[in-house]
Amino acid sequence: MCTKCTEHARGPRGTAGVVAMPGENRCAAGEFVPLEPRPEPGRQARPESGAGFLGELPSYGPPRGAPARENTAVSGGRHSRPPRRTRPGSGGGGGGARRISGDGAGLPGPLLRRRAERYPTLVPALPFDSRAGAGTAGCSFAELDRRARAIAARLGSLLSPGSRVLLVYPEGPDLAGAFYGCLYAGMAAIPLVLPTPGATHTVPRAVQRCSPDLVLTGTDGWYALSVDRHRTQVVEADGVRVAGEPVWRLAQQWRPVGVLRAAPAYHRYHDDGPAGGRLEAAMDHGDLAEVLGELAQAVRLGTDEENIGWIAAVHGLEEAVWRILLPVRVTG
Repeated sequence: MCTKCTEHARGPRGTAGVVAMPGENRCAAGEFVPLEPRPEPGRQARPESGAGFLGELPSYGPPRGAPARENTAVSGGRHSRPPRRTRPGSGGGGGGARRISGDGAGLPGPLLRRRAERYPTLVPALPFDSRAGAGTAGCSFAELDRRARAIAARLGSLLSPGSRVLLVYPEGPDLAGAFYGCLYAGMAAIPLVLPTPGATHTVPRAVQRCSPDLVLTGTDGWYALSVDRHRTQVVEADGVRVAGEPVWRLAQQWRPVGVLRAAPAYHRYHDDGPAGGRLEAAMDHGDLAEVLGELAQAVRLGTDEENIGWIAAVHGLEEAVWRILLPVRVTG
């Protein structure tokens, strides 16, 4: 309503005067009056902006066309983690946390591949003397990568990514190669570390509790497993042959697979004796990368072996596993 009509509408007793009728766009004084849209019940008119009138929106929910709000709820499992940390000085205000780039964000499998390309003859080792490298691969990056590629090639021909693989080995290069082979193939490793070769009495319980899709172990020339091979596949693999085929030949047949950070990579199994056993929730490839980053930082700060093991245990890594993965992380 224009100024004249406003004054005209104010009668001496406050009665309404002549105003523009619905559908008209001229007032009683004959001046043009732009009509404002009236919102429907349950709707509110969206204010005009520099881009012009954008229409009406419901009075509930987000605007139409706006991106859906991300669900920030996380699993209540053992390995649920807070948002990723940001690198100091990298900003991140208002935009959410950003992952640390470089090796800190590198997954264990691709990290070994890079190490094998850059330092093929270097042997990954831990800076501790108490166990003289016990539990580590004990072979060069190139050899460990070759073993892993051969095992991954065989696993890929038998199983689909995401399958569970039980690793029945004592500590040493065969266990390390089998573990990295699972990472290369995008499968979840369940280490069952034997105290000595031949101590396989825990295997039947582990197979029953874990329900693996396949069991990787040493050749039957070392020891036989009490596993029903009609129900569970068993593959013998060492540094020379995998399922009877030469390691060098299978390693050449391996082709990389796309492995997501959130894909399951490792289950920790607890043997509780005759009472049975427990299988923990899976840690994904991103979890392993983060834990290894923290352990590597602790090593750089001079943390002793006992406390490195304590930090790893808090994060859910058993000793045999962090002794396999951490040397690759800190060497080179």
